[in-house]
Amino acid sequence: MTTTYSIKYSHGITEYGYVTYDDAVSAVRSVYRSASIGHSGDLQDGGGCTLVWVDEESACDDDGSRAVARIIENIIG
Repeated sequence: MTTTYSIKYSHGITEYGYVTYDDAVSAVRSVYRSASIGHSGDLQDGGGCTLVWVDEESACDDDGSRAVARIIENIIG
């Protein structure tokens, strides 16, 4: 099996093919330098995705509705 990561931005663009989770996080940080990445139940905790907010203030007490992107794990094979 092969695992890759995708970033799905809230404006509709999806970027595919990141080899590691850290590669995907770095790509998000290149767009949103002050991004707040991760939450309880994210990919690092075994969840289905990791939410990304513009900054910590946007993430505070948010249910995900203000997230600007999601990092998704893709398992092939």
